[in-house]
Amino acid sequence: MNIRKWTLTLLLAVLLVVGMVALPAAADDEDCPLGQGYWKNTAAWPVTELTLGGQTYNQAELLIILNTPPEGDASLILAHQLIAAKLNIADGDDDTVIGGVITQADTLLGAYPGKLPYNIAPSATDGQSLVNLATVTDSYNNGLLTPDCELTPTPTMTPTVSPTSTPEGTPEATPEGTPEATPEATPEGTPEATPEATPDDDDDTIIIVIEGPVEEININIIVIYGIEIELDVDDPLLLIIKIGDIVRIEGSVSDDDDDDDDSKIIIIAITVIIINVDINIETGEVWRDDGDCSNGPPPWAPANGWRRRCEGNGGGNPGNGNGNGNGRGNDDDDDDD
Repeated sequence: MNIRKWTLTLLLAVLLVVGMVALPAAADDEDCPLGQGYWKNTAAWPVTELTLGGQTYNQAELLIILNTPPEGDASLILAHQLIAAKLNIADGDDDTVIGGVITQADTLLGAYPGKLPYNIAPSATDGQSLVNLATVTDSYNNGLLTPDCELTPTPTMTPTVSPTSTPEGTPEATPEGTPEATPEATPEGTPEATPEATPDDDDDTIIIVIEGPVEEININIIVIYGIEIELDVDDPLLLIIKIGDIVRIEGSVSDDDDDDDDSKIIIIAITVIIINVDINIETGEVWRDDGDCSNGPPPWAPANGWRRRCEGNGGGNPGNGNGNGNGRGNDDDDDDD
């Protein structure tokens, strides 16, 4: 009888811990935004309606959008992140970095009539822009673009498994098993593992991907969606990049402690790709896709975007064929982040 009671107590304790893990993280850090998963699973919203692209949605409508899988619809991919970002800002988080991105997202969505979803293929021209904006907004919602924001998802999960089983399940086994196992494992495992694990944690850099139009160029600093991105001063691409070019950046957040402006974030570029430019490595010749089908690429240039947009239309103006111009295709590309 005592064994059954002890088993029932252990089962309830395990269920309680599992239930605690399943709950969304509490919004106890005012400086750290929260992801769409949190807002989708909590009733503690700071507002009961939001405006997306000029359309007003109540909380019930917003929850329907958040719980609708994108299934290749770029408008929903962006809407999920945009809702979370606007709720974070309404909850008091700083919008300095993400404000420009939100404005552009609302502008793009506002070009479509009615309410979401708009069934925009990620491969379409508008779809690519919507997904790029969603990528940046997702980084904001995960705290990657907020200075001094400490991310909480990892530490919450780590301690849960071991403490649960150890105190409840080992009262009888500990006196017999522990004295024999501990002296042998501790001296050998601890000194070797600790020095190796610490550098790995320090070098564990979070990579942020930003793709969008270049708004400003200041020596080796380019600005995309209001976010400053620092390139190497000797990067040859600095001689090619122009304002308006679509650039894809993979980089990491600068940890420069000399900067006293806590509201500003700088991305250190690791990989830089100019989407609308092709370069002939042998001759140095540069061809830039300016969005006009009359500006055909040279034979050596892949010009994938131009060929997809213009050759698919028989060389006509962009947006007049294949549903790519208005971004209303029905593609089954990847869904949400």
